[in-house]
Amino acid sequence: MNRAGSIVEAYGRSAAAREKAAYFRLHRHRFRALLTAIGQEPAQDVLEIGATPGQFTEILVTAGYRVTATDLFPEQRAALWQRLGVAVRLCNLDAQPLPYPDSSFDVVVFSEVIEHLTASPSHAVREMARVLRPGGRLIISTPNQHYLKSRVRTLADVLLARPFEPFGDFQRSMRLAGAQRYYNHSRLYTMQELCWLLEEASLSVVQTRFDDAWERVGVDAARLRHHPVRVAVKAALIALGYVLPGARSMLLVIGRRPGTFAAAHTSTS
Repeated sequence: MNRAGSIVEAYGRSAAAREKAAYFRLHRHRFRALLTAIGQEPAQDVLEIGATPGQFTEILVTAGYRVTATDLFPEQRAALWQRLGVAVRLCNLDAQPLPYPDSSFDVVVFSEVIEHLTASPSHAVREMARVLRPGGRLIISTPNQHYLKSRVRTLADVLLARPFEPFGDFQRSMRLAGAQRYYNHSRLYTMQELCWLLEEASLSVVQTRFDDAWERVGVDAARLRHHPVRVAVKAALIALGYVLPGARSMLLVIGRRPGTFAAAHTSTS
């Protein structure tokens, strides 16, 4: 296990993680992928877009990064931000610029947020490029539109004449108002689309990865005893991902702002 994995797993054993244990269990593999990506190059100042509930924020702080963040609901976790010493500012990227000067950060993390934006994300990505230092990196992750499990489920809905969205989910969605509407996914993206968005913001695409972060959730010996079929199906999806990596569940792409990175920062991963 690399250092990023060790940090994430150590956090998972902490009291802070146990407070929202189900959330950590669902996102732990995403956290590992993100922290590994950040640690590939030296970095110190990290901006996290969409910090709530704060688990990855705390992981970043534990890893030694200087963390700043934005969120739609920063007041919900105010006590955590105070304990971590992280300034979290309110910002709606659909309508507002990022509240930071140009060239402020080494890395911007935009993970599992882009799919919730209701407007074109082009403005938001340009804003992230603006606050990156020369040579800095924007790291985006989002569900893969071509995820095999989702495609099979859609095909089953068509063949069985089922609605694509269960009626209960429809009711919940229709009752959301104001900023709560961002709880919904507006759309999913392909790798080609993410790369295009980065290039439109004058960022060069330096890494693309199809990750099996969601397939791995719950694939462990403890769950095998109680849910053998579910674990077997997920294990099959993981294996299939080695044959069809483009059908994995999560997209991860890294864009770099042109220029020479100020290597005075010390790597913390």
